[in-house]
Amino acid sequence: MRIRGPLLALALTTSLVAFLAACSTGGPTAGQRTLSAEILLHVNAARASGVTCGTIAKPSVPPLKMHDLLIQAAQAHSDDMLSMNELTHTGSDGSNPGQRIARTGYQYSTWGENAAMGYPNEASVVKGWLGSTPHCNSIMSASFTEMGAARAGSYWTLAFATPKVPK
Repeated sequence: MRIRGPLLALALTTSLVAFLAACSTGGPTAGQRTLSAEILLHVNAARASGVTCGTIAKPSVPPLKMHDLLIQAAQAHSDDMLSMNELTHTGSDGSNPGQRIARTGYQYSTWGENAAMGYPNEASVVKGWLGSTPHCNSIMSASFTEMGAARAGSYWTLAFATPKVPK
């Protein structure tokens, strides 16, 4: 069966709309990637030099890589905290960071999350996380290999993970 005339135009239009919709949700914006890259620079500087988390000296660990799906998970949580007007690791739907990361399609073997509120820029939020023992431990964990970060209003999220190794 051959499609002609209006039916062909409808089929092409439907396909184009579906394609454009898929592209519009295809990943973080340039601004989101820039913010995440700036945080990555500060985080990797700490990881390279080693820091003291609380009273425990942490040696240097390998650098993290930025991952778009982790940026998406971080942005979704920052947006959610802003809508709730609450600093929390629990989503408005009861989700935890691992569930939010999995929703993006990222398949992880391990995950973590830092959240913060009220910092004016990337350098200050990373400095704040490094001043908090549990957040510092996350930044310095050799268990994580990738990250993504985001901000909504005054709410910040840093999502950590290591991809699942295919069997």
